[in-house]
Amino acid sequence: MKLYKLENIKRIYGRRTVLDIADLEISAGKIYTLIGPNGAGKTSLLKILAFLDLPSKGRMHFTGQEVGRSEKSLHPFRKRVVLLDQSPIMFTGSVWSNIEFGLKVRGVAGAEKKRRIEEVLELVGLARFKDYNAQGLSGGETKRIALARALVLRPEVLLCDEPTANVDRENQEIILSIIEQINKEQKTSVIFSTHYLSQGNRLAHHSLMLQHGSLSDKANENIFRITVVGFEGDKALCQLTGQLLLRIPRAALPGETSFAKIHIKSGLLECGPGNGDRVDGNVVTGHITEMSQECGRVRLGINIGVNLFLTLPMDKYLREQPRIGGRVEVFIPDVAVGFSSFASSLPTA
Repeated sequence: MKLYKLENIKRIYGRRTVLDIADLEISAGKIYTLIGPNGAGKTSLLKILAFLDLPSKGRMHFTGQEVGRSEKSLHPFRKRVVLLDQSPIMFTGSVWSNIEFGLKVRGVAGAEKKRRIEEVLELVGLARFKDYNAQGLSGGETKRIALARALVLRPEVLLCDEPTANVDRENQEIILSIIEQINKEQKTSVIFSTHYLSQGNRLAHHSLMLQHGSLSDKANENIFRITVVGFEGDKALCQLTGQLLLRIPRAALPGETSFAKIHIKSGLLECGPGNGDRVDGNVVTGHITEMSQECGRVRLGINIGVNLFLTLPMDKYLREQPRIGGRVEVFIPDVAVGFSSFASSLPTA
């Protein structure tokens, strides 16, 4: 069943467009990871999916119903979805009173309220904390109580903005196990943003990647304009960006040209140390800006002055565990470079 359908969604603040999604469908009962660099629009999308913010343009359907724009029309949808913020705030009072707040608002009382609270406290492993001051909890405990506060409402959809950010490994593991459990046992649909690709590998049925507010369009990836600036033996020196030069076999140049568009084939690139002595290609360095999983491989976006994308076998990813923000070495073999257009004339050798 389709859970969400988004068509031509845009979210605009002033003159800045933070989301621009032509088409997106999300199925019910699945776990989705939302991946992308900071500022890609992940939080903005989660707020729209939670019906806490409205798109500036476009249409959205939820379980087949078109989502209106009035507060009255949004209210029934909001009761079916809960968003867990990246930095949840505990209300003044006990852990118990924090969890029961939403139930009071929804009119759940008596034995049913008590049973639900006890159930979620057991689920997150913090039943003994029920009388504690909620504002005195550690970061990991706060995240788990916030998760309990969301789950006690029994949402059809749980949206999580970086649910394991800034917590220790033990609490990360507990939170991920809870997400996995509620999806399997209660069929709760889950969409969560994360910078840890390993979490998506473990939990997600699907990954969504945002870049500059849009779902990544990979059709035009790794196509760059270069300028031929000189030669070294049988290699042409091609300026890609700034001071970054690629040495490409002169024989591969498409005729007499000083400007060209090249296509670097992502599946032929190699990532990791040990390529420094290779002579059949180029070695460049950059930092990882994004990750996703697709078809049993791991896809990396690497900023080398331009955004370069490549894929890794899963076993290599698991061995090396690259992370967003980390610096990596990329080997671009000669066979990975193809030319797509040319103009003008070659400089004098």
